Amino acid sequence: MEEGSSGLLAAVNAPDSEIVDTPESEIIDRPVSPAGRGRRKKRPTWKILEQLLQPCAPVEIDQLDPPPPDALPSPQASVLWKTVRTVANVFGLSREYRTVPSSNPEETVSLEDLSNIPGDRTSSPPSTSPPAESEVSAGAPPQFAPFSNMSVWRLMSWMWGGSHTKSVAELDRLVHDVILAPDFSKEDFQQFDAKRETAKLDESLQPSAGSSTYRDGWHETAVEIAVPDGKAHRTPDSPVPMFAVPGLHFRSIIEVIKAAWQDARSRRFHFVPFKEYWQHTSSRDLPQRVYHELYASDAFTKAHEELQEQLPEPDCNLERVICALMFWSDSTHLASFGNASLWPIYMFFGNQSKYDRAKPSSSACHHIAYIPKLPDSFFDYFLGLTGQGPSADMITHCRREIMHAVWRILLDDDFMHAYEHGMVITCSDGVMRRVFPRIFTYSADYPEKVLLANIRNLGDCPCPRCKIQKARIPEMGTKRDMARRTRDARVDSGPLRYDIARARELIYEDGRGVKSAAVEGLLRRESLVPTSNAFSEKLAPFGFNVFSMFVVDLLHEFELGVWKVVFTHLIRILHSCGGESIQSLNQRFRCVPTFGRSTIRRFSNNASAMKKLAARDFEDLLQCSIPVFEGLLPEPHNKNVGNLLFALAEWHASAKLRLHTESTLQQLESSTSYLGTQLHHFVNNTCPCFDTKELPREEAARARRKQRAAHSSVAATPAAPGGHKRKTLNLSTCKCHALGDYANQIRAFGTSDGISTQPGEFEHRRVKRFYARTNKNQATMQIARLQRREQALTAHMLPTPRSRKGRLASSQLVPDGREALPYMLPEHHHHISHSRNFPLYLPQFIRETEGDPVVYDFLPKLKNHLLERLKHPDLSVTGESFSLDKVSTLLIQSNRVFRHQTMRVNYTTYDVRREQDSMNPSNHADIMLLAPGAEEGVTGGLHPFEYARILGIFHADVILNVPGTLPKVTTVEFLFVRWFDLDHRGMGGFAKQRLHRLKWRPDVEGRAFSFVDPDEVIRGAHLIPAFALGEPENVMTGSEYYYVNMFVDRDMYMRYKGGGVGHVKINSEVIVEFDDTVEGLDGSGEGEMEEGGLEEPDCGESESGTSDSDSDASAEPGREEEGCGSDEEGMEGLAPL
Repeated sequence: MEEGSSGLLAAVNAPDSEIVDTPESEIIDRPVSPAGRGRRKKRPTWKILEQLLQPCAPVEIDQLDPPPPDALPSPQASVLWKTVRTVANVFGLSREYRTVPSSNPEETVSLEDLSNIPGDRTSSPPSTSPPAESEVSAGAPPQFAPFSNMSVWRLMSWMWGGSHTKSVAELDRLVHDVILAPDFSKEDFQQFDAKRETAKLDESLQPSAGSSTYRDGWHETAVEIAVPDGKAHRTPDSPVPMFAVPGLHFRSIIEVIKAAWQDARSRRFHFVPFKEYWQHTSSRDLPQRVYHELYASDAFTKAHEELQEQLPEPDCNLERVICALMFWSDSTHLASFGNASLWPIYMFFGNQSKYDRAKPSSSACHHIAYIPKLPDSFFDYFLGLTGQGPSADMITHCRREIMHAVWRILLDDDFMHAYEHGMVITCSDGVMRRVFPRIFTYSADYPEKVLLANIRNLGDCPCPRCKIQKARIPEMGTKRDMARRTRDARVDSGPLRYDIARARELIYEDGRGVKSAAVEGLLRRESLVPTSNAFSEKLAPFGFNVFSMFVVDLLHEFELGVWKVVFTHLIRILHSCGGESIQSLNQRFRCVPTFGRSTIRRFSNNASAMKKLAARDFEDLLQCSIPVFEGLLPEPHNKNVGNLLFALAEWHASAKLRLHTESTLQQLESSTSYLGTQLHHFVNNTCPCFDTKELPREEAARARRKQRAAHSSVAATPAAPGGHKRKTLNLSTCKCHALGDYANQIRAFGTSDGISTQPGEFEHRRVKRFYARTNKNQATMQIARLQRREQALTAHMLPTPRSRKGRLASSQLVPDGREALPYMLPEHHHHISHSRNFPLYLPQFIRETEGDPVVYDFLPKLKNHLLERLKHPDLSVTGESFSLDKVSTLLIQSNRVFRHQTMRVNYTTYDVRREQDSMNPSNHADIMLLAPGAEEGVTGGLHPFEYARILGIFHADVILNVPGTLPKVTTVEFLFVRWFDLDHRGMGGFAKQRLHRLKWRPDVEGRAFSFVDPDEVIRGAHLIPAFALGEPENVMTGSEYYYVNMFVDRDMYMRYKGGGVGHVKINSEVIVEFDDTVEGLDGSGEGEMEEGGLEEPDCGESESGTSDSDSDASAEPGREEEGCGSDEEGMEGLAPL
């Protein structure tokens, strides 16, 4: 395999070579042996190589650049710009500010705050964060107000927070947070009455104009909309009919901002934007821009600079800062049955880290309004007004009017005054600032964006950001398409507003229909609608372009959009082929092993049925689809499908990265172009070769729609079954078109996870939980009240962090015999229990397994492994063979080793955070390690990683008898593994657009089985059986061939693709020379080193890779068990092969 030189990958689809970008480490220099013995090349263990995260240091000014002499401020400018650069950290990251920030919110960030490491499964996870943010001011004394004492406050907090159902976790919370609290006293409940205390809480939370606290509560009002009745209304005597839609529950945006910015959690808010740059410490390349958070984006920087250039308010010298508002809205069903629903508007602050915003437990989501729907009484009103029922176009028009009428109420005079003049807030750090709210993003699905952008749903120009014609959408990814997006971008201009105003005159004053020819002549060309946009009315005078706030949405546009459509059509193709292809597909998906903490979950149901699948389920299907679909179709369609699936998986992994550099964004742009090419090729060359019809569920859904239409018609006639209808793959959709906007949107607003609709979808769970606690009568009002109670009580929540001592308690066996998993500190590389509950007596083990090839030379190999580890504890094991004299100096205490069920490995992710993988011999047993010679593989063509399956996890107490020293007992951990080799007949990598294929290493002289230092494990690997090369014989032996799932999560993707900021860069500099002579061991009698790692490929390419862990905000607690392997350990302590 050919491989290029070290560095970042220049393009996604390199034609002949690939570059593996791996990290960099310190050079370990060892002195030359006085005896002049030959040197061997070794590298440090992965534990030493990997960079450990460091808490962010205070801003240290590295360079202050004065402006050039001619760059004098204009007369209207109020600030003299200077460039402040911070000192680069260990990862080569530095920041550039336009002015020295007044506060550094990351001064208090600890390593645990940068970790996604779970807590003990048998206890609640540790809490080291400050109290959850709330919109309620914390200045109301005493702490337990409005209750009479702390005991009542704790009990009421338990009552109105957490789950509404009884559970073990809720019982634990009651005991530990309430009953066992030191300030809890049963005497405080002598006159306790729950209803009275709840009423007291509700009364204290009512908004009051005369109160300085709790002014951000809920209000209720009706929304008035103008109703077209087809009549002329040109005089005051003939007003336009107005209909009042009841039931709008809303909160003042300004009061919510004030309360949140005074809350303790606003200490983590960023008030001053910055640009972040990354440069490898030894790289000669120029630093490249890093994109991640909104407050480090171009949009935030531009808004901040425009604000500083404005004239300050009279007699005000306060710091002027931006309050970045990010809105979400979407209607959601509140129950599985019935039509109960809620249409909430959520607000987040872009000043807050997206990692905090993504956690539902952080209370970072602020409920702003619950939009009322058009009531059934409107039909009666319209019938009395016009003598006929409203048409579908009329109902759609009125729904748009409701949405914008609600936003006119939210963008009230207080908001507009603050938008123009700012508002003075004493922030949680005690500093008074003048805060200016600015709207940056609005995340919603396509139907919601259509309502907000005032364009037609699936019109001729369906995109809310540009005016592309639907017929040109299939050109996605071409240069013409990318140029068209910029040239034809939508702009909230004067002529556009004039056309809409003129259309409304025709409807409301002249009595024309909403779809009349005169109205259509004004609006149809750009797919506009006759609704005045509330954002345009309020904010256009300040230069705000309403169309710029509609950001991309990976969840709806790709996972539930393009990929779902492609997957559905692939199922149609397999149905058209007949035979057992659909059954084979379902069986293969069921045999895909699980991975991580719900990163890949068990495909227990038939994947082809697609029953009740969420976005994360379709994401799992994509990440595992390449081996599953392989061989199900004849050539050349099998190859075409493989290329398409690889392009889809690579684009998805790249677009979903939580941290981008300019290089990875260029790769995303190349991936977009390549994906467009593959989609066109698939549609033009593969799809016409198959007679694809509706799936059974699609036909049933169409029949139900016909039946409903027949019942609603005047002359109801039974709908005759139409049979299977031919279906084709349609690429002319707005969701497909949106894929081309991701790179530019990431540059403007930060990475896609920060602007996705996923946080809003998670918040729907909260309102559904509230709904379950209501009596279903006026549920919206009760939901608002419950939200307010939880928010108020959370505001005063006392932090109860568990001490490190408690978290680090030694592992114990839980009653069912499983090893408990105590909290693991993020700075540790791995954790293996040192319990002695499962000893393995080596002499007996050797006798019982005599003749078993798995344990061939088990004890000699173990002693050689341990001896080399003791000689060079910080260097990698190369498989040295020592003489019998040297081996005899090593004693295993009591001839016993102790086996364990689980090993957990912490690793630094590409986005500079700490994550964790858990492995055990029964489930998630596959691991990846740095291949011997990989540091030379940058130029030598070697695959950078090697792979093994854990058969046993052990520790032992060993003694090294060195003459002249006292014997010392050392506890050594080790793994017993079976090795994989690369299968060079199945070339993989990004240039080949295929996954790397592995095979079991031939068992020649026991090379297939050996021992591994846990310090060498990088992280877990996800290996999927190569189903096309033969189905697994049974769950015990598994498959002969496996594919390396490079796309299992985003971190894995970046390990193969290269360019991960937090990843180690391996090159020849990490090779160290060491002397074989160590104190007490002269090295005499050593044999040749055994070959370790993978065979050198005959011809090769550089690898690339996968995606990063999505157990993020979408991962659910718990772990699925891997099914293609036994859950029971062997009687000798080894997992079955």
